[in-house]
Amino acid sequence: MSEAKEQQKIQTPPSILTPDAMAFIKAATSAAVKEAVAGIFAQMGPILQSIALTPEKLAEAEKLRRAPTEDEKAKKAREIRERKLTQQEAEENRQNLLKNQAACPHHYPTGQWSVNVVNNFPDRQPRFLCSLCQSFFEPRRWVILAPDADNPRGKAVIADAHKDYARVSEVLATKGV
Repeated sequence: MSEAKEQQKIQTPPSILTPDAMAFIKAATSAAVKEAVAGIFAQMGPILQSIALTPEKLAEAEKLRRAPTEDEKAKKAREIRERKLTQQEAEENRQNLLKNQAACPHHYPTGQWSVNVVNNFPDRQPRFLCSLCQSFFEPRRWVILAPDADNPRGKAVIADAHKDYARVSEVLATKGV
């Protein structure tokens, strides 16, 4: 504290207070500050350059931010595996259903016919449904296909009858159903 009091007591000599002396002191101080600042920035230049936000760095940061995490990658891979497995199971189930339908005798073990008539269609043509294998026997009929670019309301086509429709219809007609 005594040094601070002594510095306050020091008086500026009147010979230094001339305009020429003040200009010299100001120029010398400015040059010293410029030199010091230049030296500091010269040393900090690489550091400042490395932390500067350039468009390339911003793009890289955005790319890293949007990149999927390991958990997201694992989740996506698991979803793909599960989807493939589901598709394989669905195809296997469809193949098994077709095999069962092809092998079905359309008779109960008691010998009774397992095919029933379905009459609630607008064209009034009977359809038949096997209670054992779920085969649906349809006649030749009009079908409207799914819409596409050329046919926005769908395309009407004639669908062929089920391969066993005539046989089942004949059997049921002779049985009087």
